Amino acid sequence: MAARERAYFRAFRRVTTVVNSDAALKEVLDAIVRGTSRAMQAGVSLVLLDASREKLVHCCSWGLPRAYLQKGVLDARRSLAEVVTGQPVAISDVARDGRIQYSELAAKAGIVSMLGVPLVMKGMAVGSLRVYSRQRTEFSKQETNFVTAMANLAAVAIERDVQRQPGPPAGAQAGGALLRQARTAAFAHPSEEEFARILDFYNVEWIYEPRSFPLRWQGDVVTEMFTPDFYLPGFDLYVELTALKQSLVTEKNRKLRRLRELYPDVRITLLYKKDIHRLLAKYGFGPLAQARGRGVGRVLYSSVEIEQQVRKLAEQLSHDYADRHPVMVGVLRGVFCFMADLVRHMTIPVDVEFMAISYYGGATTASVKITKDMDLNAAGRHVIMVEDIVDTGLTLSYLLSHLMAKGPASVAVCALLDKRVRRIVNVPLDYIGFEVPDEFVVGYGLDYDEEYRNLPFIAILGSL
Repeated sequence: MAARERAYFRAFRRVTTVVNSDAALKEVLDAIVRGTSRAMQAGVSLVLLDASREKLVHCCSWGLPRAYLQKGVLDARRSLAEVVTGQPVAISDVARDGRIQYSELAAKAGIVSMLGVPLVMKGMAVGSLRVYSRQRTEFSKQETNFVTAMANLAAVAIERDVQRQPGPPAGAQAGGALLRQARTAAFAHPSEEEFARILDFYNVEWIYEPRSFPLRWQGDVVTEMFTPDFYLPGFDLYVELTALKQSLVTEKNRKLRRLRELYPDVRITLLYKKDIHRLLAKYGFGPLAQARGRGVGRVLYSSVEIEQQVRKLAEQLSHDYADRHPVMVGVLRGVFCFMADLVRHMTIPVDVEFMAISYYGGATTASVKITKDMDLNAAGRHVIMVEDIVDTGLTLSYLLSHLMAKGPASVAVCALLDKRVRRIVNVPLDYIGFEVPDEFVVGYGLDYDEEYRNLPFIAILGSL
């Protein structure tokens, strides 16, 4: 047996042992990538399709420079396209082939030839196992068959892991859910880990530090770069967190301005220390959630102002839905004051529904769940989603996706308060009562750790 064949046999045998063990999915995929890399004497990576099946996200790799791995998210059609065709793709000269999305970065990393083999699960490609050679290589049938065998082991490991997970069947999970199951991230700060958990709770796909943006050069040498903390592929948004106070992040703001100048198509938002604390406090975590009874700082909207604005919203809704008999849906519990007053001022027939969801509870809470769904059939109906406040947009985005799956004729959103400055996910708001400043507000159904809901006005919470 030739030396290369023996290497393939040893790698396949070792990986099979790991696949048949009780190791976690990430450990199995790491072993497959590492074994393939050593046997092929080349760099290897495993990428998975996101939920949209349009982007390929790095999962694990071996023998590749970090700078190349942080080149950004791959377009499934522009990068080799083996996940589109379902067939292996071999490229002997990366520099001259148009199927390479980041050919210049590949050349800088010393990559000359590439081989991509799709991971196929139940007849559907869910990702790819890729080989990167630093020598010009005409990949032989034997080499392609070996990588295909390793890719098949990865698909088996993924399918087995998906079947162990509660929830939708395997076919429905062969997208973004695999990324959450297969990845690990060495977070630089606890706030990043908590933010990732919140995103997981809302089933929002995220990638940790996927791309480094060059900001300044000296000749051909990059002298300054910026690597945002998170990328949310479903919203094409980068998120940078900072644990420093807003007054101490001058340098980070400078880099963000420079990034926006050089890359105007890149969407990025910065969350400051106070934003992170407020986000955690909303769910009862972090330093701001440790004390109760902080008191009201100042009244933002009086009961009279609220009553006037609610009446105006009801008049507008009654006019716009005059002949459509809408279903008004509120999410318990914060919306109860607003919903009751809004319905009382409506002058057209309406149906009223309530939903309830589980709220983020930290590391022990896997994902958001609908604990009470609509009783009425929403198919073909005109639905008005009634919200007390929209800040990050994460909850509303999840609920709108849930409602759209019911086949309504239309869905509109009526929000009493819009905290636009803190938006992470852009969601459409059709009717807005007030646009509130970047403050933690309570009253008129809004709470802080279950206090202040009964206040007849909306106020800024003290000492935040």
